[in-house]
Amino acid sequence: MMTFFRNRMFLEGIALGGVCGIIIGSIIAIIFGESSIEVIRRIVNERFPHTHTVPFKYLSQ
Repeated sequence: MMTFFRNRMFLEGIALGGVCGIIIGSIIAIIFGESSIEVIRRIVNERFPHTHTVPFKYLSQ
């Protein structure tokens, strides 16, 4: 087992794989995070429609 950790290329491969995994995982988390926030926002807007909008006839004054 210790022979694996003495091999420099093995350790570099583990380090590179870990960094790539963190980067790819972060990208996936951001993509799914944004889409889930959008779904939640849409559900809230459907259940509680905004009644605080200004009518267009008041915008021209």
